[in-house]
Amino acid sequence: MNASTGVGGPYWSTEGEPHARRQAALLAAHPEIADLYGYDRRTAVLVVVLLAVQVGLAAALAAMPWWWVLTVALFAGGPISHWLAMGIHECSHNLAARTPLANRWVAMLANIPLLVPSAMSFTRYHRWHHILLGVPGHDNDLPSEFEVRAVGTSAPMKALWLFTYILFGTSARGFIRWPTRWEWINIAFQIGVLALVVATIGWGAIAFWAASLVLGFGIHPVAAHWIHEHYVFEPPQETYSYYGPLNWLTFNVGYHNEHHDFMRVPGWALPRLHAIGRDTYGKLDTHGSWAGVLWRFVVDPSLGHHSRILRDMSAVKASTADRVAQRAADRGHRPAHLASDGL
Repeated sequence: MNASTGVGGPYWSTEGEPHARRQAALLAAHPEIADLYGYDRRTAVLVVVLLAVQVGLAAALAAMPWWWVLTVALFAGGPISHWLAMGIHECSHNLAARTPLANRWVAMLANIPLLVPSAMSFTRYHRWHHILLGVPGHDNDLPSEFEVRAVGTSAPMKALWLFTYILFGTSARGFIRWPTRWEWINIAFQIGVLALVVATIGWGAIAFWAASLVLGFGIHPVAAHWIHEHYVFEPPQETYSYYGPLNWLTFNVGYHNEHHDFMRVPGWALPRLHAIGRDTYGKLDTHGSWAGVLWRFVVDPSLGHHSRILRDMSAVKASTADRVAQRAADRGHRPAHLASDGL
């Protein structure tokens, strides 16, 4: 990797993303990792339970004072909304149900309290975050140039950005394009269900879900993984993991090095993957607190949206051979339902 273009980044890499190489090395040393591949039905079951809880809370709060709505949204609705979003993430990798079709419908159920019909769009674009990690214009986890310029390193601006993350994460990064067939289905399904909710519960339910969305995706500690995963805190490391208790509310998305190394391992099994590869993962820098991640991101003037590792397509080609070799190595262990997931 060459030198950064400024304090705290951006850092331009001339190498491919590191996860394919580490994946191949770990699989060669621990072939039993492939036994963790597959899906876990508990994700689908939990999505239905969480959806029911959000509907119940919305009904209970529909006529309550605004301060009650905000309080419950902060301590319950927000974390649940984020948990459902992480369910969509699991579904995008076909890790919640046996077939891609079933995963799509589980994702759309999880999408209901999130208001914006985004499950199928996320599924459409998320695979490129893995395959083309750090490539501008292809990895939609990267902040836009507007975010880099407008937010800068100012603590108040970074705090404001966190509070309004949902706007940037869904619209400001240039990934709104003509919908696919499944995105149209997602839009129609979402509009129909929300119309039913308004007719039966009232607009108070939508207000509660909106408050949960803003709080659960912005200033709540569970939302810190937007920052912790790939913002460069300890260069030249590109991806970071968090092993704390909030993993219980996010399908273990904090195990992020493990997830990028082995995308076919469901979130429920990532702690077991970590235990198998402890000698490797134990050498990497990690985050001990998601609340601490948010605090440091806001107050540290060297950190900002420029604090990312970037690479161009020629660097991605450097890791293509590693990815192809890995896929050949684990093909014999790969469950049939993952045969066409493209990852």
